[in-house]
Amino acid sequence: MAPAPYTGIVRTRCLSFHAGYRCRHVGECCRAGWDVEVEPHIVDAVRSGRLLPVVSTDSPFAPLPDGNALAPARSASGECAFHHADRCSLQEAGSESMLPSACRHFPRVYLRDARGTLLTLSHFCPTAASLLLDTAPVMIVDAQPPLALAEPIEGLDAREALPPLVRPGLLADTAGYGAWEEAVVRTFLDAPDADGAFHRIEQATEAIRRWSPSKGSLKAAVDAAFAVTTVAAIPTPRSVSLSRAFAIARELTGPHPLMEVPSDFERRWTRVHEAAEHAMRGPMARYLAASAFGNWIAYRGLGLRSIVEWLRACYDVVRVQMARTLSDYAVLGPQDLLESFRAADYIIVHTVDSQAFGRAAAEFEKD
Repeated sequence: MAPAPYTGIVRTRCLSFHAGYRCRHVGECCRAGWDVEVEPHIVDAVRSGRLLPVVSTDSPFAPLPDGNALAPARSASGECAFHHADRCSLQEAGSESMLPSACRHFPRVYLRDARGTLLTLSHFCPTAASLLLDTAPVMIVDAQPPLALAEPIEGLDAREALPPLVRPGLLADTAGYGAWEEAVVRTFLDAPDADGAFHRIEQATEAIRRWSPSKGSLKAAVDAAFAVTTVAAIPTPRSVSLSRAFAIARELTGPHPLMEVPSDFERRWTRVHEAAEHAMRGPMARYLAASAFGNWIAYRGLGLRSIVEWLRACYDVVRVQMARTLSDYAVLGPQDLLESFRAADYIIVHTVDSQAFGRAAAEFEKD
């Protein structure tokens, strides 16, 4: 079977700190132990001798559990058998067209809907995580190659779906939902800290959930709700205990060492917050903004609250990683912060089923 044709680059939007992403061949994705399906044209090219990549095992492929497809075999150390000398030997031997689709896309996370094509990144990738340290002002920009991929593009395709829900039984429109998402992104980036951002987002979202079409456009309601919460003197409680959203993510993950909460979590998190607040302010803001931008929960859940709770889960998973990393004799350095974001996205992006979270989040939509 021939590979699907690459039909050119479609306009793709991303956050500006992601725009400079370039693969540095660190290889963490090759060592993650994921079962990556290899398309038949790649298997045929290897088996026929038309593609002669270096492999670190005698047999280059292994059957997936369902028995209907093949994945790269793994070396004795557990990494992909095609990972050699810090490079993918499939890509070196045959270019991008010989990369399995999952490898070609990683760490890209695509959403396609009526607004167009939106792209964020999984920060499990160390190179993507390092972009969270960028200090330039953040904007929504057009992604360029090689970040933007040529067709075919895989991700959540909601182009034929109804718009996201404001609340159960009430659809948003494209302009209104887009305004809400951009306001959430901007709030994470501009608020003095994550807790202040969440408080403002929650206040504005509750006001927006009371909107109805008879009151004018949804976009106008979004603009008004966020404008009011900008100037309102609302006290901001700091997050200490973990949210119900985190509990849902933990239930969906199942037993996993990254989701083990230290028994003294609140003490540890308080210390992290006090000792590293300034250092983590910018990276945390960019991480949460990236989690909100082009998020899939908009099409998985039953309303805007579900998305906010998903973002709470993202935040809490990061907080748990930071608390787990902290020892009584050290403070978190920049690399510790990045490793916390990497671990969080390993859980949130690659372990938690977004559709299952959307179903479970229905509890948050009850009035």
